[in-house]
Amino acid sequence: MIKKLALGFIALALSNTWAGDNIHWQDWSASTFADAKTQNRLILINVGHEGCTACRFMEENTFSNPEVIALVNSNFVAIQVDSEARPDIGERYSDWAWPANAFMRPDATQVLAFAGSRRPEPYMKVLREVIDGHAAGTLTADKLAPYGVAQVPESAAFTELRDQVRALQDDVFKDKTSGVFETAEALRHLLLRNHLYGDSNALAMAKATLDGHLQQLDPVWGGMFYASFGRWANVAPEKRLESQAATLQAYANAYQITNEPKYKDAIENVDKYLTTFLRSKQGLFFANQQDNLASEIDMDDYYALGDKERRSHGIPSIDHAIYSDVNARVILGYVLAFEATGEQRYLDTATAAAKQLLADRQTKDGWLIQFKAGDELSADERIHVLTDKAVPYLRTQAHSGLALLSLYTATGESLWRQAAVRLARGLLSTLEDPKLGGFYGGPDDGTPGRRKPLEDNAAAAQFLYLLGVLEKEDKFKMAAERAIRAAASPIAVSREGKITGSLAMALEIITAGYVELSVVGDEKDSRTQGLLKAGRNVFEPRKLVHIEATGRYPLRDAPAMYICNDERCTLPIYDPDNVPTQASLFTYVNSGQVTPSAD
Repeated sequence: MIKKLALGFIALALSNTWAGDNIHWQDWSASTFADAKTQNRLILINVGHEGCTACRFMEENTFSNPEVIALVNSNFVAIQVDSEARPDIGERYSDWAWPANAFMRPDATQVLAFAGSRRPEPYMKVLREVIDGHAAGTLTADKLAPYGVAQVPESAAFTELRDQVRALQDDVFKDKTSGVFETAEALRHLLLRNHLYGDSNALAMAKATLDGHLQQLDPVWGGMFYASFGRWANVAPEKRLESQAATLQAYANAYQITNEPKYKDAIENVDKYLTTFLRSKQGLFFANQQDNLASEIDMDDYYALGDKERRSHGIPSIDHAIYSDVNARVILGYVLAFEATGEQRYLDTATAAAKQLLADRQTKDGWLIQFKAGDELSADERIHVLTDKAVPYLRTQAHSGLALLSLYTATGESLWRQAAVRLARGLLSTLEDPKLGGFYGGPDDGTPGRRKPLEDNAAAAQFLYLLGVLEKEDKFKMAAERAIRAAASPIAVSREGKITGSLAMALEIITAGYVELSVVGDEKDSRTQGLLKAGRNVFEPRKLVHIEATGRYPLRDAPAMYICNDERCTLPIYDPDNVPTQASLFTYVNSGQVTPSAD
């Protein structure tokens, strides 16, 4: 039942039902929910993505079953969502990933949800129970349904929130022996704590997990398998772009802190894979490499083979969709890899991808489009409905903003700074709640359940806080604080639990304060460039490195750097060799302080 979708069909936003003897999947839209209510029909939600083996299994074995098709089409309005094309909906159902299966009454009240695939018989049992419950009027609201928007902003001090999230993260990593590797923020948070406070326990937990994930790398073609189960070497044979981005980011930070060659090798491993298998002709990156082959060989056995033997069985298919949010994560990863290793090719890769992303997807209002159909996608056989509606999503803007800021810090090119400012203004104008603060995951499209996702708000807060420092724009910094207070409600933090890495990063950076490395001097002067290079080489996730116009600091006989935050500034620094030592004084482990005071 896998569909080969023509490019023109994708471009029509795929809002119509599918023809033939298939489930009549509908788009997630106000009209679809309205139809369900008008017709008094139950609602079935299926959320997943192309790189998901369990999603493919359910499509091929359950959603193609004639009895399942008949039950669904006769009793439900069926909605299918690609979680990568619609990150707002993907985030909402990530607790049940992947595939996420949810059932609603006609009024869109969720009554049941479960994670993972089901074979036809057990799935039909669930369908019949929901159908019978609806007929009897006994369906009750699911207490674990996605949480809504908090009506009162969180009032606790950020240091208090930070300590709560630290405890959550410590619980994640203290006995970790395997796991999903799709985001880097949680590991980067542990490394940041060691950097700021000399937290050796945080470093030990980070290294133990990083060393474990090394066993998930493909030694032949390169690339990080997205998950392991029970033990690190027991991998799921899927390679997803977000796992490659997470590897670049986390191992770049680890290498810069420890200088251990194995972490640099991990960066090179993933770069080899990305540039060989997932990079498009335009320099952006495809979503994933699936675990399906025309050959009957088991995928675990396949990946145990060498290059020649693998190719004799064929190469696993590529999902040629290009999603902006994950590409932004890859761009940030390559910038961090450049900063850690000094290898220009990594920065060149990041620059090429970012230029294409801006040229193709930044709108006149500043925000970036998440997905656009391209020529390479037209021949793909897909299992999920795609939509290419040009609307702003929070996750796209937050991670794109962080990528743009990293490029500006690494290069000093005004292009990136200007694009970041435009993006921030577009974000504020389209997704911010002007009353309570914080950002919605997507625009108001008239569908139920719109909310302010915790992790995406945290990423946006980190971006806006640092941009506010750079631009001397209080409105950006205020929006950052409001985003955390609006999204980090007790119920949201409790429900997200372990998935709070972005919140942890944002709180550490904001409570410890930015580190601004400003150089006053002629940009063409080699001494100015030497100071800038020294600042860019410093490991400091809170840093902003740039040339400062005269006026804020005095113009001296020679180019000089000033390192500042809200609490202190250094004397002018003329010698690049002194920059690392002076920058280190802005960590609490070297400043003589134990921890920042409450905000």
